[in-house]
Amino acid sequence: MNKHEIHETIKNYRWMMKLLINKRLENVEQTNTLVSKYGIEATMPKAQGSTSDPVYQEIVRMEKHERKTKKIRNKIILIQKHSAAVKNERDQLILDELLDGKPLREIAIEMDMSLSAVNRRKINIVNQIYSSIQAEQMAQTEQKERICN
Repeated sequence: MNKHEIHETIKNYRWMMKLLINKRLENVEQTNTLVSKYGIEATMPKAQGSTSDPVYQEIVRMEKHERKTKKIRNKIILIQKHSAAVKNERDQLILDELLDGKPLREIAIEMDMSLSAVNRRKINIVNQIYSSIQAEQMAQTEQKERICN
């Protein structure tokens, strides 16, 4: 993940998290496709080329959901995991506000800082997270090399 992707993930964190939560709830609650048909609908011919098994259709739908949200979930996990790299207490507060979806201007007013100061701290936060990700990737590469040798 590069610095731009980290910045975009922090910026979009709130809606990504809401999407994952809503999709998870939807998967648990939605059973409309599992209701069997009765009456005249049950006697009507089925469309050719599609499986009429409702359980199979639900599994296919859930697998599509998993593929679509896996990338988003991985980005969120990466930010959550590496947010510990932000050591400064004020930077941590700014990161928490950004993850809550607050705009920079609102954070600046709330923390009695200039907009440019908050923006500089945000850039610093992104750099710290990026460095943490890079260090983890280097450690993983070294570990793989040791195993191969």
